[in-house]
Amino acid sequence: MRSQEQINKIKQHISDPYSVKHFVSEEDIVELIEIYNQGSKTVKNTGPVTLDIKDYLDLPVFQRLLARIKTEIDEFEVTAGLFFKTDYPHIIHNDDTFELPDTVYKAITIPLYADGDGIPKLCFFNQFYFHGPAKFFNGSNDIPTYYNQQVYDYSKIDGRVDSIFIDNYEYFTHLKPSWLTGLSLHSALDWIPTQAVIFDSVRLHCASDFRSLGIKSKLGISIFTKRN
Repeated sequence: MRSQEQINKIKQHISDPYSVKHFVSEEDIVELIEIYNQGSKTVKNTGPVTLDIKDYLDLPVFQRLLARIKTEIDEFEVTAGLFFKTDYPHIIHNDDTFELPDTVYKAITIPLYADGDGIPKLCFFNQFYFHGPAKFFNGSNDIPTYYNQQVYDYSKIDGRVDSIFIDNYEYFTHLKPSWLTGLSLHSALDWIPTQAVIFDSVRLHCASDFRSLGIKSKLGISIFTKRN
C-alpha cells in the first residue's frame, strides 16, 4: 500500500487520457508488425500473446516512437513495454507497478492492427487505484490473473461513486455488471492504427467488447513509463 504522501505526488501529474493522431506512420506499422511476427513470443495464461520490447528499443523505429512520446509527456524512462495480440477484450485494470512508489507515470497504447472493419474503443473511468497493479471484479471471487492483484471490494478505489453503472454499456458486454458498480465513464477513445492513446497508469480502464463489431483480434504495443 502506498502512503498518502506518495499518492499525492502521483496525483500532481495526473491528466485526462487523450489520443494523438499520426503518431506513427504506415511504414512504421509495417516494420513493427514484422518485428512482432519474427520475435519470440509468450502466451499468458489469461490469453494474450506478448513480445517484450526491451531488446528492440535501440532500433530506429523504436527510437522514433520514444522521441514522439517525449514530445507528449516530457522527460520519462521506459519501465516496461510489450507487443500484445488478443482475441478477447481486456477487462477493467490499471497499469501500475509495485516497483515505483511515487514515480509511476503514463502508459502509451499504440494500435497496430485490428482483424475486422469496426473501430474498437479504449475506455477510461474517472476512478483510480494507487495500490499496485490490479484487475477489478467487484462482488466476485477466485478469478485467476497473470500478474495483477484481484480487487473484489472497491472500497479503496479513489473516486468511487455510489451508483450502478449504466452509461454506454454496449462497450462493456464482456464484463459482469457488478464489476462496473461504483465506476463512472470518463471517455472512450478510438483504437485506430497510426494513432496513440496516452493516459495515467493508475487510471482504471478496459477495452470495449470489440467482438461485437466483428473484430476477431487486435495487435498493439503498450509502453509504461516513470518520471525522471
